[in-house]
Amino acid sequence: MAQATNFFPSQNVQVWFQNETNVGDQPDDAGLKKLQVTSFTIPESGVPLEISSPRSGQFVTTATQGHHSQGTKMWTFDTVLRGTPDSVLLACEAVFEDGSSEAVLNNDYTFPSANYVNGAASAKTFEIRFENGGSDSSESTPLNNVVCQGCVGTGFTLSEDIGSEGGELVVTINWATAFTPQYGGDDIASPAYDTGTPKNIRSLASGSTGINGGELEELVIQSFELSVSRTIERIHYKDTTDGSYEPFGYAMTGNFEITGSMTVIRNDDVHDLLVKFYDSNTVDINIAEASNFAIALDKCLINEPTIDNGGAVLTETIPFTVVGADDISSSTKMLGITIA
Repeated sequence: MAQATNFFPSQNVQVWFQNETNVGDQPDDAGLKKLQVTSFTIPESGVPLEISSPRSGQFVTTATQGHHSQGTKMWTFDTVLRGTPDSVLLACEAVFEDGSSEAVLNNDYTFPSANYVNGAASAKTFEIRFENGGSDSSESTPLNNVVCQGCVGTGFTLSEDIGSEGGELVVTINWATAFTPQYGGDDIASPAYDTGTPKNIRSLASGSTGINGGELEELVIQSFELSVSRTIERIHYKDTTDGSYEPFGYAMTGNFEITGSMTVIRNDDVHDLLVKFYDSNTVDINIAEASNFAIALDKCLINEPTIDNGGAVLTETIPFTVVGADDISSSTKMLGITIA
């Protein structure tokens, strides 16, 4: 058999997203939308090899000890996008099921298990398609695309830096699926595109950005980062006769982790802030831009800051952790993201 000489240029890969109607079932192409993806990882359909213990007196590994455990596999991958409204709201919908502005994560959040059962309607899962990311264009049905079904958001990061990407907002979304990535060659009949403008740190609004709204410390922000993460696990696997090992569904374990940091010019406001808010005192943090983008964090604990003397002026990076109310049954807002 002759060596294949075809290849797939990475620049030709296009990434498409759509909500699933039923968990794990590929919908038609009508809802597919191409967002402004700048980088990505593509999951391969393989699974890890596990080697069972050898028999006593055995000094070599035998083939029968090898097992490919499809029934426990979670495929993980990431997408990095320019920070348009569509990108930000996709991240919120994928990770805490609210894709409308103001997207809110409340203190009394409960994982909607019924929306994550295999085949369930009103799915909270996504199809993500890597067009031209496949491995074989020679088949009668070309396998040019990698199609990931039943995708769940496990985390996202929003970041802006005055010295990077022209100050644009960058959105990184972490994904996982327990459904084996498939190869296909279907063309997208009626594509839709995200034409939005990314948000930019240079439009930070004076007077509404800072820490502690009651006594606003209006910091001179050079960069910020906010990360929201959760742990999602697959539940067992269904009938294996077709070799798919599809899961029963998904469950969330543990709690949300919401952390972030701001790098600011070191000045009197920074000194006043750090004097006030040690000893487990909580603060609210608000980041607002004139371009209709705002992040509201109602209760945060300040972590240990660090000073950087590597530039023209001293800067200080202030890490923080977002926390909920002591009464976990209250509907207090932990995180709110407004964008248009």
